[in-house]
Amino acid sequence: MKMLKKILRRRNFLILQAITSIVLMIMVVRLGLVPMKYLIIVGLVLVALELGMYVWLQPYKHRHHHDKKGKTRYLVGKIVSLVLSLLMVVGSFAVSKGNKSIDEMFGDNKEEITYSVIVLKNSSYKKLSDLNGRSIGVQPNVDTTNQNYVLKEIAKKVTLSPTEYLNYQAVAEGLVSHSVECILLNEAYRTALAEYDSNFSKDTKVIWKYTLTQNVKPQTKSTNAAGTFIVYISGIDAYGTASTVSRSDVNMIVTVNTNTHNILMTSIPRDYYVPLANSGKEDKLTHSGLFGVENTVKTVENFMDIDIDYYARLNFTTLTELVDAIGGIDVYSDKDIKLLHGRELHEGVNHMDGATALAFARERYGYESGDYHRVQNQQDVLTAIIKKMLSPTLLTNYTKILDAAGDSFTTNMPADKMKELANEQLNTNASWNFSSRIMQGTGKMMTGGYMMPNTKLYYTIPNEDSVKQNKQYIKDVLSNDTLN
Repeated sequence: MKMLKKILRRRNFLILQAITSIVLMIMVVRLGLVPMKYLIIVGLVLVALELGMYVWLQPYKHRHHHDKKGKTRYLVGKIVSLVLSLLMVVGSFAVSKGNKSIDEMFGDNKEEITYSVIVLKNSSYKKLSDLNGRSIGVQPNVDTTNQNYVLKEIAKKVTLSPTEYLNYQAVAEGLVSHSVECILLNEAYRTALAEYDSNFSKDTKVIWKYTLTQNVKPQTKSTNAAGTFIVYISGIDAYGTASTVSRSDVNMIVTVNTNTHNILMTSIPRDYYVPLANSGKEDKLTHSGLFGVENTVKTVENFMDIDIDYYARLNFTTLTELVDAIGGIDVYSDKDIKLLHGRELHEGVNHMDGATALAFARERYGYESGDYHRVQNQQDVLTAIIKKMLSPTLLTNYTKILDAAGDSFTTNMPADKMKELANEQLNTNASWNFSSRIMQGTGKMMTGGYMMPNTKLYYTIPNEDSVKQNKQYIKDVLSNDTLN
């Protein structure tokens, strides 16, 4: 009983509240998102709560011993102090978890490449050992290092005789024509093969898989002038984790000038016919993503004559969950339109949840300009997301935002850079000027692309004047000029 009385002493409640307050304050400071003026306010509130509870918990023993009101007040005070301490513990854990999530999201990204051994669906092969002594079709000129590593892993289990082909189209043809019993396929190329043979996945089966995981190091040094940087946004055509190597269907250069508070979004059509950085040969820009996001970044850098500081890679899952996490977005539609799954928009500003924003960003058949209007919609959605994130929503919903992004978002921007930008925005509440551009070109059905050289595909041939003009727009923003 004496021990319990010692534990329930007034000073112990005050000490516990003080300790939990200090821990919470340390966690908030370490988070790095909260500006100094708000840190001061938080600190003052915590001190005021401590002083308030000190006054509240003044002992009642000097009063009359029958003072029930005093006893009740004293007891309630202890309960309130304990509840405050518990809330601060919960808050500290939440802030700590958020800080850890930020560091992981911006500092420990990975890229996953999955290889499959594939056979014809009607073959008798069911497992890798059934192929012992058979031939395997490979493409030795693409992703050579990773492919050789996987072949060595296969060699530990079975003996296969490699047959080399010039490109993945020829590899697939080798399997279909029974020239080889199986092929080794980087799963990122499966969607590209579907352009050559729409029945490829239906007519084949996977009997063995191997996933390579590679670390992506944060970019610690900006190559552009102080206060300016360029982020490349890559939207991949896959659900699930954004670390999966896949086609880059959304290709957007975001030029940021924090001195003038200008943001320029320059979209490049996915079918733009450009030289791929890894081969020097021309193909659709979307196919550059099959060789990893860094290949897409280098391809765009070479083509646009710019230095890209960071990239952010997201997929359709990210968009849906992120929009919901920030409470939806307001986006303007230039017409009444019915979207996928029956969702309808009216002409004017529409409040969109994640699923509606995704449907809007993917819609093209309802517009005369097709893919160009879809790109404009994507820019509008991204602009709305950025505007919402530039508001205090970032701070009030940051745990939801981090949970929504999770594995569906990868970037090489370091955590410190993101925190610095968020801290400055929350401190100044600056108003930003958004501009958007779409690079123009002419659609053409032709053969000759690097990935599918013998298959007639749709390409967008770049308009030279548009390329030149958009290069200048980017330079203007970087040099502190404001675009109209």
